[in-house]
Amino acid sequence: MQVEEVLFDGQSKYQHVQVFRSKAFGTVLALDGSIQVSEADEFAYQEMIAHLPLCAHPHPKKVLVIGGGDGGVLREVVKHDSVEKVILCEIDEVHALLLV
Repeated sequence: MQVEEVLFDGQSKYQHVQVFRSKAFGTVLALDGSIQVSEADEFAYQEMIAHLPLCAHPHPKKVLVIGGGDGGVLREVVKHDSVEKVILCEIDEVHALLLV
């Protein structure tokens, strides 16, 4: 993968976090050297993990997202009009800083 620009490179309490721009995949998040999500294909995972369970529930009001530090699932969950409250629980404080 060709890296165009490193946007963030640091060590959290739990893992090595890298965010960079790739020519082919856009913005990429890597944890401990393993790619977790990229701008080009993140929708495939985020949409499935959010919309399938929410559409299966008759009227979801409260949602808990555990380990959703990249914010993609949260973004998809709030698209549902019936959802009144979403809690994002992420152990790694670096992810929270990257969302801001």
